[in-house]
Formats: sequence, C-alpha cells, structure tokens
Amino acid sequence: MGLLIILPLLVSGYLVCIKHPYYYCRLHRFDGQLLYLQVARLGVACLLAATFLSALVLVVSNQNLYAGGRLVPTDYSDYLGSQLVQLDIANEKNCTLWVFLLQVGLTSMLMPFCWARLYVLSKSSRLSLENATQLDWQLTLGILEGTPFKTLLKESIQQQVPCMFSFSDRKVYVGIVAVVGGPTESDGVDHAFTLIPLLSGYRDKDTLEVTLNTHYANVITPAPIMLIQENVVSATRFDFTTWNTFQSRKHRKARQGQFYQHRPARPLKASRACA
Repeated sequence: MGLLIILPLLVSGYLVCIKHPYYYCRLHRFDGQLLYLQVARLGVACLLAATFLSALVLVVSNQNLYAGGRLVPTDYSDYLGSQLVQLDIANEKNCTLWVFLLQVGLTSMLMPFCWARLYVLSKSSRLSLENATQLDWQLTLGILEGTPFKTLLKESIQQQVPCMFSFSDRKVYVGIVAVVGGPTESDGVDHAFTLIPLLSGYRDKDTLEVTLNTHYANVITPAPIMLIQENVVSATRFDFTTWNTFQSRKHRKARQGQFYQHRPARPLKASRACA
C-alpha cells in the first residue's frame, strides 16, 4: 500500500520537472541529492493537491443526484471496492481506503500536466505573449542571473546595450546580444550566444591593444554570429563616445610624437667646422 503513495509522489515530481516550463529551465541547477529533494518537493505538492481533489470528489459522489426525477447513481467507490475484493487485492474493511489511494495516485500523476498548462496560459495572458517561442524567451531571460557575465548578457538583450567581447584567440567583437542558448536537463545557458556584430577586430599580440578594423555600419542587416561562451576572456559594455575620444587622443599623440621627434645631428666635415 505504501507504493500507492511513494510511486505517484516520485513520478509526479519528475513530470513537473520535465513538463513545467519554469522548473524545466532551472532543472540543470539540481544534481545528485538536490535533484532528489526537488523531485520529492514537487511530488508532495502534487500529492497534496490530488488528495484534496480526490476527497472532494468522493464526498460529492456520495450525495444523492436526481435527474429528471430519477436518482442517478454517482457512488463509484462501492463498485470499485467490490471489484478489488473480487480480485483479492483488498478486503471488505479496507477496500474504500484502497479506492481512495488509487484515485489519489492517478490524480497526482495527472497534476503535472494540468499545472504546466495552467502556468503557460496564465503567463501568456499576463505578459500578452502570442506563442510558445516568446514564452521560452522570457523564461530564458529569467535564468540569466547569478554571475556578472549573465547579467551583462541579459542587459544587452533587454536594453540593446552594445558590448565588447574578447576571446582567447585575441579576436574582438562589438555588438548586441540577440539570444542565448536554451537550457536542457543537464546544461544551462552557459554554452553559446548569438551576437549582432557592429565592429570587430583583434588584440595586439604584445601589448593586447584593441584594434577594430571591421565596421558593419554599411550592412543593413548584419548576419548574426554564434559565439561560444567558454572562449570569452573578457566582456564589458561598449560606449562609442568613449572609444572615439580615446582614438582621437591616441592619433593626436602619435602626430605630436612625429612632429617633435628629435633628429640626430649630421656629422660635419673638419673643413666646415674650422671655417
């Protein structure tokens, strides 16, 4: 009889983790014992809801229901209990309990599907979303937190903030993050992201000075670039005003250095020196 409680609890908890969009996006955060506790926690919630619903249905089924002046039999527990007794699964004393536990177990395994559907409908209605893709995008933004890099990606997506990314091969990209990779059961959003490029270049091998020599301003719709997050060495917000000011100062200093460059004196001949 204990299996009628433990098995539906674990199955319903796992189904919530897989079917519910909110918990599925965060499933990769749980591993080992934390995953067991998460499944058990969600399973208990489904089991409690199923217990309350089953008790309510049993109470209503015991009431007399008349239709067209005739009594309509609605008490199904007696019929199911007699069937369990005939199959030698239960006896006369506990057949009602068996019926109740079976109903609770079956109802608890249906709860994850209803829970997930209600969540999708309520979330879509509250945010005025048109399709499931927009909902997935909103849920992905919700898990872009916890580290400064994820916060930077989220800010770039939501506020269209240009960012500069330096990679391990010394390549540099400046652009706006369009989307990040969706999470799975075992991996989060730490794999790749798509960037709409504005500028690109490289870092000097010796000084690591940034040179941006490719401009995408002349392209109406630049092709998005998919980049791997683990190759990113540094990332920061990019301000065009600051960059242009820095470049103008750099070129001005270079011109001044060339203008005031010291020229070595030419050696004079002895005859000219004596004259």
